[in-house]
Amino acid sequence: MTMGATARLAEFSVKSRWEELPAAAIERAKRAILDSVGVMLAGSVEPPALIVQRLAEAEGGAPLCTVAGTRLRTGGVWAALANGTAGHALDFDDTNFAMLGHPSVPVLAAALAAGELALADGRALIHAFLVGFEVETTLAEAMNPGHYVRGWHATSTLGILGAVAASAKLLGLDPGETRHALAIAASQASGLKENFGTMTKPFHAGHAARGGVLAALLAREGFTGSDIAIEGGQGYLRLLGSQTEDPTATLERLGSPWKILTTGIAVKPYPSCACTHSIIAALLELRQAHALRPEDVAEVTIGVNALVPNILIHHDARTGLEGKFSAEFCAAAALVDGHVGITTFKNERTADPALRGVMGRVKMVVDPSIPGDLEHHVWTRVGVRLGDGRTLEIPPREVPGHPSAPLSREALLAKFADCAGRVLARDRVASLAEMLEGLDGCPDLRSLTAILRP
Repeated sequence: MTMGATARLAEFSVKSRWEELPAAAIERAKRAILDSVGVMLAGSVEPPALIVQRLAEAEGGAPLCTVAGTRLRTGGVWAALANGTAGHALDFDDTNFAMLGHPSVPVLAAALAAGELALADGRALIHAFLVGFEVETTLAEAMNPGHYVRGWHATSTLGILGAVAASAKLLGLDPGETRHALAIAASQASGLKENFGTMTKPFHAGHAARGGVLAALLAREGFTGSDIAIEGGQGYLRLLGSQTEDPTATLERLGSPWKILTTGIAVKPYPSCACTHSIIAALLELRQAHALRPEDVAEVTIGVNALVPNILIHHDARTGLEGKFSAEFCAAAALVDGHVGITTFKNERTADPALRGVMGRVKMVVDPSIPGDLEHHVWTRVGVRLGDGRTLEIPPREVPGHPSAPLSREALLAKFADCAGRVLARDRVASLAEMLEGLDGCPDLRSLTAILRP
């Protein structure tokens, strides 16, 4: 008899063994964890994270787990919520193009909490991260692009199943308990793209991490859910928009090969929606190559994939969070400032007359020549018409940080230092980076999480 989706996911999660993991997958996971810890620390001082931290301090449970970037320790569920929200607060965390979302932060935030509860070591954290990543991205292959196009924010809706798989692995759940945990998590899957550009978007990542830890803890205590919660007639796949009636073939490919080596991870060089990165990179290049001044630019035309207008929805950004989902704002920042970083998206920047003047000269159009597959949906064609009549153009191309154009180790570490340095002293940043690069040799996660506290 063919094994159902819920049971197949549970069996894969439980039976996966460290000895069978490809060395390349382990190295990719360590890079992803390093990057995610950095953006989690950077985001811990942002308003959405601070609000969650206040609630965690007021209402959280026993001080068992670390809230990164703070002195706070709280219950595992609250820690997962706080760290997941912080990790997505700047929209600086990595993406996966099969998932059409952010794979690492929901899984890592859950795994850090579950790992502290389980007194796990670094190898266990890496292994759980890879299992969670595999579950969410394999489901993504069965569900996208239809799931995403319907308006679901996959970071949350798919991320929660990655988070619960990682949590169940670390907490040592058996196949039956893991099936129940998956079912409980599936009933919590939610997240609306309509909330892009607000605090609720980073909350989605925290919600997914929290839900994953909670589901695993409930299942460990004997809480039950449907054995067919994923594939049933009124289950997760059908209701949330699977592209296929029968995901069996897709799920048979779990770990064969590992998705982190195929669909991969795109590390962000800029703290904004991935769909803005090609725009930013192109305009920074043109600005430098032609010594462009904002007053030289008569019009900027940005050709995008048909998916993008439903993602970059803020054409007249009035807050920093809206600016992260605005082609107009990101284009203007690149041209006016000559760089795009964390401070670009402070609320006051959206009122800058110089930026607003350029924003009014930027238009986004659907370009049918841009490839329509998921891997290339962030490509853009950027054209600049100058006041003297000249036209400059950057054609569609790979985006910096894409799996096929990865950031160098030096660039990754520089990003990490910049992010972590917002809350940690320089010597602690260096120690943390060293520990994360050698995470598979860490005997106790508590030695890692101790450094996450200023």
